[in-house]
Amino acid sequence: MNPFFSVVVPCYNRGPLLADTVAGILRQQETDFELLLVDDGSRDDTLAVAQGLARTDPRIRVFTQPNAERGAARNHGLREAKGRYVNFFDSDDEMYPRHLLAVREYLARHGEVEVVHTGYEIIGADGRVLVRENDFSRPTNEALIDNNHLACNTVFVRRDIALANPFEEDRRLASAEDWELWLRLASEYTFHSISECTFCLREHAGRSLNTVAPEAVRQRDELFANLMAANAAFRRRYAGQVAYFVANRYTFITLTLALAKNRRLDTLRYLAKALRADPTVLWRRRFLASVKHLL
Repeated sequence: MNPFFSVVVPCYNRGPLLADTVAGILRQQETDFELLLVDDGSRDDTLAVAQGLARTDPRIRVFTQPNAERGAARNHGLREAKGRYVNFFDSDDEMYPRHLLAVREYLARHGEVEVVHTGYEIIGADGRVLVRENDFSRPTNEALIDNNHLACNTVFVRRDIALANPFEEDRRLASAEDWELWLRLASEYTFHSISECTFCLREHAGRSLNTVAPEAVRQRDELFANLMAANAAFRRRYAGQVAYFVANRYTFITLTLALAKNRRLDTLRYLAKALRADPTVLWRRRFLASVKHLL
């Protein structure tokens, strides 16, 4: 009999951290799940650690692939998943015991909706809670146009919907591939929210969002803007906001380049692109901050 949940964990050079992450997943109060560990061509002992963990619990399955980034690793796990719902969990975070049960309880009350997400915490190196993200008074479908306030770990997608909407695997989109998928899903389905914080992100120097180079940001956000502008469902659902979103991606690029101090011409070029996309960007904070750092 297939499990209710499939938890897919992409792993890249997480040998020292993986055992703790898996321990949190195995402590779940809801036990009807499988855990798929997908090694993304790690250069350390991640695969060996994963295989060792699989020998301790029959719910764990291990897969490996040549390095292709997290989106491809998640899609690999998705294709192997057997659960009714899929949750993509990162290999360096901590799952609280009610992560799966809180979702199971919600689905029992509201039916098997397409997409549901929980709240979460961000924990600093000293153990203090830095951020608690669980106020969803503004509907998630609306909030996503401004910012990705959903960590990848927080979203559960019904497997049939997930299979029809895989992660974008273009490596240039790395670190925004989850937001791009959430916007695609939000263009067609309602995101249901659970305010309970069911896991934590642990801040550390190796987090991918802490190590993105300015040129990678430029490539990532330009691609992101182009993908969403070309998406017919996104244009229908967010009619009147497409130019706003595109201009915001360009101003994210401009601020990143301006802070780098050695990309003045590129900064000016993306400021112009932002203005052409949406002239109202002139009064937004990132645009003004970019100009300030150029002076």
